[in-house]
Amino acid sequence: MPGLSVPQGIRGRIAETFYSIQGEGVTAGRPAIFVRLQGCSVGCGWCDTKYSWDAAAGREIDLASLLEEVAGFPCRRVVITGGEPLESPLFSPLAGALAGRGYVLEVETSGTVEPPVEEPGGIQWNVSVKLAGSGVAEERRVNAPAIRAFLARDAWWKFVVGEPGELDEVLRLAQRFALPRERVLLQPEGLRAEDLAARTPWVVEACKTHGFGFSPRLHVLIWGARRGV
Repeated sequence: MPGLSVPQGIRGRIAETFYSIQGEGVTAGRPAIFVRLQGCSVGCGWCDTKYSWDAAAGREIDLASLLEEVAGFPCRRVVITGGEPLESPLFSPLAGALAGRGYVLEVETSGTVEPPVEEPGGIQWNVSVKLAGSGVAEERRVNAPAIRAFLARDAWWKFVVGEPGELDEVLRLAQRFALPRERVLLQPEGLRAEDLAARTPWVVEACKTHGFGFSPRLHVLIWGARRGV
């Protein structure tokens, strides 16, 4: 929006920006601009965006230029993702600038970093707490203070499951942190459409049994596991 000033000297690294549909979570299917910030120290074994892990990779950009890129897409919903976006120095100034310009914001995070104390209101927090099957040690993937902070922000909770045995861990975490069942989503793990198709039936049955929602991976079903979609 014309007339809005942009803080100067703010720079960071991004993996990519693109315009697509939200493939996962409660807003799956909605058109959205994706801003993928660079850097992630979580390191899930089945991650499909490992190119975003290295904080020194990607491309450097200043905040004003990034806002110009976002403004070039015909959409008012922005998904800030990663990597782990809350590890990026760009996150807070970017979120504030986008909110000030009237964008609807979603943030996709692992829940391993507490949200900023000062943040724009109205962010839809999509928190994907990792399970043991991710290959990440529990002390790294389960940050109790961060999870409680996101609870206070009415976050949505997404658990990626690869086998039925992981449901017990989901239930333990949901009970431990009193996660609202109606805001918990289960998502089948998979980088291929056939893997998602094989896992979807039992994941759906688990959702029906426990009162959880189901999260698809629409972008994988439509385009496969590739960048920019």
